[in-house]
Amino acid sequence: MDQHVAKKARHIPSNQEHPQNTTTTTSSLAKPSELESITTECADSKTAILSSFSAYRDTLDAHYDQRERIIKCSRDITAMSKKMVFALLRITQDGPVQAFRETEKHHKRVIDLFRKVSVDLQGTDALKYQAQVTHGVQEYVEAIGLWVFLRDNKLITKQQVIEYLTVGDTDGGPIINITDSDYVLGICDLPGEVNRYCINSLGKGDREAVKRCVEFLRVLKEGVELLLCTGKIKDLKKKAPVFDSSLAKSEAAYYSLSLREGETGAMDVDTAVLTSGGSIAVSSGVM
Repeated sequence: MDQHVAKKARHIPSNQEHPQNTTTTTSSLAKPSELESITTECADSKTAILSSFSAYRDTLDAHYDQRERIIKCSRDITAMSKKMVFALLRITQDGPVQAFRETEKHHKRVIDLFRKVSVDLQGTDALKYQAQVTHGVQEYVEAIGLWVFLRDNKLITKQQVIEYLTVGDTDGGPIINITDSDYVLGICDLPGEVNRYCINSLGKGDREAVKRCVEFLRVLKEGVELLLCTGKIKDLKKKAPVFDSSLAKSEAAYYSLSLREGETGAMDVDTAVLTSGGSIAVSSGVM
């Protein structure tokens, strides 16, 4: 009898063993209103996420569109600045009046391009997109620097570059910002064009023009070497070998012309010596 009761006790249903579990299970099931609320919250969260990423997409699209516009305009500035240089280098064939007239036409187009790109370089965007516009600015500095050298026999200053970009501007400031790096790197491209002018003058037998180029490049090299010592201009060191090559070619041209004139009796050449660096220096009664 006792054993039979014990067996029945061991086979009591689980809900009778733990009656509180029934209440817990029933209460844990979400009500229809609660499910609807959860679904609504999930939908709202998804909409918010999609809205945020749509805003990110629009921001990135605007950034890339602006960047591409600046790059394209910078390339156009580079191309038009090169046309200025080509017009200036024809000075030995066309004469200064014609060469400067053509250069002025190209310069006006360059200014128009700078006005166009300046729209995308307002405020902090001027620094944000500096890398995209710098090549066009450097090419412009090179072109305007060659113009000032041929016209005035001087090195253009940064302030003069700013003044060229200020002409006709309504607020009295430059169209775009010119950094020290833009100016220096643009000037360091100038020796190559001065050397081309020197070689063209050599073909014309214009000794004074060749001499002027050599003197200009020597003085410019001294200044560039001082800047190299500071290490403040990042890419300046890369341009130094090209600068040295242009100077050496110009000195060689002057040396060749001096020897030619000395042989014909047109000039009394005292000495001609090679410098330790491999470039040529000519010592005469006038230089």
